[in-house]
Amino acid sequence: MKTWIKLLNYDRDESRLGAMTDTLDIDQLKQKELARRTRWLVWAESLVILGLLIWVSLEYENNLFLQSWAKTSIGPVSFLLNGTLAGLYTGALLGYTVAKYAGKKTEEEKILESLKKRA
Repeated sequence: MKTWIKLLNYDRDESRLGAMTDTLDIDQLKQKELARRTRWLVWAESLVILGLLIWVSLEYENNLFLQSWAKTSIGPVSFLLNGTLAGLYTGALLGYTVAKYAGKKTEEEKILESLKKRA
């Protein structure tokens, strides 16, 4: 047996502009909360990885033994340790962030847009 809780959601349908409708059950609420927490956890892990990449890059630049070990052990790929890998990772994170949030509109912009369509 599902427990139902009534939530007020803004209805974006033009015929019922501004109407508060929809009900969500507790399971759907938990799934949305889990997805939100997971997104934050992924961002936190990504920032930790970026911090570790920066730390390894700084260590590689200042430690001659690490430089010689990297050149003998991983060969030509060792150039990634001089900051290139951290830069690529930062660029990927920024690119994803811009792509994800650049197209989002604020709630006010959505309401204004729907009012313009209605008029």
